Amino acid sequence: MKNNKDTNDPIKVFVNEILKFNKAHNIVGRFTEKEIESLDIFDCEVILEHIPPEKKILDIGSGAGLPGLVIAINQPQSQVTMSEKNKKKAYFIKKTIRTLKLSNAHVLDKAITPQTVTPHKFDIITARALASAPKIIELSEHLLSKNGKFLFMKGELKKINEEVAQLDNNTYSYVIHKKKTKDTNRHILEIIQK
Repeated sequence: MKNNKDTNDPIKVFVNEILKFNKAHNIVGRFTEKEIESLDIFDCEVILEHIPPEKKILDIGSGAGLPGLVIAINQPQSQVTMSEKNKKKAYFIKKTIRTLKLSNAHVLDKAITPQTVTPHKFDIITARALASAPKIIELSEHLLSKNGKFLFMKGELKKINEEVAQLDNNTYSYVIHKKKTKDTNRHILEIIQK
């Protein structure tokens, strides 16, 4: 993780924006800089090693911009669209994009459904703490580019195995990556379109 002592560090600014907005609007369940950095930011930065540069990324149910804003900050050459149906969270993401002057980040302030239309398809679709993998795929697979992939931030391996058992093996293959964190129950589920 980057050194968040520098006030010019966009991650530090992002964390401070979360803390300020959270006081009045409760957009995350963390209340200290240390908690947000170790439980949210670091958790989201782990996904970066699975995202090649210059991709079009859709983060579904982005909440406070996690992992979408973390990806946009760390990969300025990628285009990151964050979908968030909660208006105050979508407002927070838009405000933070303006504060950080992120030209590669955009917000869809609506839920993703099978009827959702976007200007283009996405190389990668991400989600963190939203729904089961099969449910997210059902809602968004029409937005995935050919040869695209899903990256889902998940917890317990047993639950992940239950979810992947429901996937169509003719359409998707998958890899479960154990995240390199203190929490041994965190994984990234990478689902690849065949």
